[in-house]
Amino acid sequence: MSQQAQRASAPGFIQVAFAGHNRPEDLGDPAVVARGLRDAFAMLAQSGVRQTSLLTGLAPGADLLAARAWRAQGLGPLHAVFPYLDSAPPEGAEALMDTGAWLDGAATEAAGRNAHLDQTRWLIGAADLLIVAWTGDQARGAGGTADAVRLALEHGIPVLWVQTEAGALRLIEPELLDEDFGFLEFLEQLRVERAPLVCPATAETLARRLDEIGAEASAELAKAAAPPPRRLPRIWRTYAMFRRTLGGAQGRHAPVPPPADLGAQRGFAALSRAQADADETASRLGAIHRSQQLILLLIAIVAAVVGSAPALWHDLKLPCVITELALALIALGLWRDSDRRERAHRWNVARSVAEDLRLQRVAWAFGVSAGRDRHRGAAAGPALELRKRCGLPEGRFDAARVSAWGGWAIDELIAGQIAYHRAQAAINGRVMHRVHAAENLSFLALIAVLASYIVAAVAMAAWEHEPPHWLGGVVFMAGSIVPAIGAASLALDATLSLREQAQRSDVLAARLEAVRERLGPQPDLQGTQSAIRAAMRLMRAQEDHWAEASVRRKLYRGG
Repeated sequence: MSQQAQRASAPGFIQVAFAGHNRPEDLGDPAVVARGLRDAFAMLAQSGVRQTSLLTGLAPGADLLAARAWRAQGLGPLHAVFPYLDSAPPEGAEALMDTGAWLDGAATEAAGRNAHLDQTRWLIGAADLLIVAWTGDQARGAGGTADAVRLALEHGIPVLWVQTEAGALRLIEPELLDEDFGFLEFLEQLRVERAPLVCPATAETLARRLDEIGAEASAELAKAAAPPPRRLPRIWRTYAMFRRTLGGAQGRHAPVPPPADLGAQRGFAALSRAQADADETASRLGAIHRSQQLILLLIAIVAAVVGSAPALWHDLKLPCVITELALALIALGLWRDSDRRERAHRWNVARSVAEDLRLQRVAWAFGVSAGRDRHRGAAAGPALELRKRCGLPEGRFDAARVSAWGGWAIDELIAGQIAYHRAQAAINGRVMHRVHAAENLSFLALIAVLASYIVAAVAMAAWEHEPPHWLGGVVFMAGSIVPAIGAASLALDATLSLREQAQRSDVLAARLEAVRERLGPQPDLQGTQSAIRAAMRLMRAQEDHWAEASVRRKLYRGG
């Protein structure tokens, strides 16, 4: 692959995490390791990436060697993550870093967890690629270099391995791991460099691997980013009026505003803007699609009324046929417009992106990994691609920050979602209850009309007369209109899944309430992170159900 071809295919931004030994007996000859790191960063530049940033613990040893080699290559900014609030960069290293974050390692250890492993999770959770200077041996303690490799592979992140003994470069690809991945067995496989799990790293193999990152996300993001009209015509407010009439007004949850120091973070501001834009796009696409579906079903009912009207009024045959043809053409135009513009799919993508961005900006604030799963392939979601560009939060995660940011995060991801889904469950349930009530009422009316005709026919036969013509016309119209109402009710339930969504919203609200109850009144950083992870799992399951139902959202023409 030529360098020009590599640059044309490689993604625009890659977040690189680095981990390496700091003990001299593990690191070996620093000159050999420094040479291997220079080769690794040069290979990264040759692979065609246009923008990068480096995440590192900036500890003495391999971290410091990597920071100097990174700066010499001029690849991009460097963000350091320190395990303790009082951590200081090694002598002379402060000039190498652009930004930094300090974790409360003392509080982490007081909770029975390892501060260095927590630091490693922050680094790996935001990375696309891990570059590691490593012996290939098992870790001597939690949070070491081997743990960084393990976490990367579990999260589906490729590893560019600088072998400390000889400075050789190897590429480890997580998708090639066995389903029953065991790290100790994996270490044994490394010793024999089992192909294709471990292969020699070249600019070509690295470019191919990095090309997979974000390729699918970029295509989906392009579909989601195509905005609908900024000002919706009144016709696209049809569904909102229908929902408000049958379901009532939705109560408003007063959200907790982001703390000032969180809002001032550049990464948070970027994610918030993206989430607001995606949410607006999804809401507008949803309004158009749902209104189109409702209009099509109303047209089907009106067409049944118009088409059967000549049974009562013979003189209206031609006007009714003309009107029915016009309605059919309007319905066809609406259906083709939606199909041609792929509105159902675009709505699904935009809503998924908006909800994923909601999760990602909360996860970003607390360093919670929300990345890829190695069994789901390399392509990240559009929200994760945007999160990468935001790097990591800056500053010290002391008790005051954790309390203030945590209050906002729990409200955004748990309390606010509980209120939203309870309201959705109530409104959607009322809408479908009243739609089916109207369907049942129309069916009872049909039974009444048919029974009336039978009684009238029997009574008139006794007098040797026939039932009046208008009564037969009423029967014909009822037989045409009531099935159309029933079909419209079924189509509305099938395409918009309101009953199913109401049930799922009830369940989700109850499960989120359980997460909030487990959290306690004054959660620490680890407790807040655990609650965020639990809420994210629930929300992602909800989104998976939403995506799976997208096949049912194509418009029903009603005729």
